[in-house]
Amino acid sequence: MDENCYVVREDERITIIDPGYGVSTELAAFEDKKHLRALLTHGHADHIFDLDQIETDEIIIHPMDKPMLLDAEKSFLNLFGKNTLLLGGKKVLSTEVLCDRWKCLHTPGHTEGSCCFLFDERFLFSGDTVFSTSVGRTDLPGGDHDQMKSSIDRLKELFTKMPDLIVFPGHGPQTTARIILRENPFFM
Repeated sequence: MDENCYVVREDERITIIDPGYGVSTELAAFEDKKHLRALLTHGHADHIFDLDQIETDEIIIHPMDKPMLLDAEKSFLNLFGKNTLLLGGKKVLSTEVLCDRWKCLHTPGHTEGSCCFLFDERFLFSGDTVFSTSVGRTDLPGGDHDQMKSSIDRLKELFTKMPDLIVFPGHGPQTTARIILRENPFFM
């Protein structure tokens, strides 16, 4: 599905951001080492497809996108031949639980619960909110052009204050805030 999944190793845990299609095999090597959690930028199929194949201790998603985990039509899992996520007794928590090194920026527009996650004030995992030279679609169910514009304005402020921020998008290459401000037409 050409989606980026990221793994952040911390002292006490491993955080997996957006476990899309096919990543469960790659992540199996981490599963017996530390506390594992999945951090979801939003609930679309390409970002959650392998979620039920990974032995996570907890799943963190914005409350507005949580219903997508339970409904294959809302998440579009059904379009890729998956009728449901088999989450069993896994804890599904709100993004409000994040603290310490992690901050959640609610950036609706692509979906109602889209989020970007700031780690160590140095790295931003932007999901489908912002890419190197574009932004996420707003024409899918739950998308909203006006909300996306507000989210872009909020990120523009952050990027202006933190131009060296490294941005890891949900699709495409990593970039920096400085490059996005200079080359992404939605930020000009």
